[in-house]
Amino acid sequence: MRKYSSTEIELINIQVGCILRLARLRKGLSQLELGHQIDSNPTLIGRIERAEGKTSWEKIYMLCKQLDVNLCDILKIKGVDSLLSIVEEAMRFEDKLTQDKTNFYNSLKRRIQDLFKLLSKEQK
Repeated sequence: MRKYSSTEIELINIQVGCILRLARLRKGLSQLELGHQIDSNPTLIGRIERAEGKTSWEKIYMLCKQLDVNLCDILKIKGVDSLLSIVEEAMRFEDKLTQDKTNFYNSLKRRIQDLFKLLSKEQK
């Protein structure tokens, strides 16, 4: 059985959050609205989207169903360019792109690039 590195797990968490955020923004939903739809709260939605902490697979599954996202697709690590493209598209969908949100997205892009560099070193 293949053992996944902490870098791969972190990338998957980030990817899940990015894909779900983009799907929510595409549907024009706030975190509050989406939280109500899955009988949860906006804090949980935000934590998932920011890849903070651990989340139950039940909640991830519920979000995927609500947002029409294929659960299997979000668990396979995409390439760096693909994931950065998802982040860029999410930025374009933001209604109120404040400086704080811009900083978050820029930091997220750097984090993704750094993790892919680290993953590349680990796989050598």
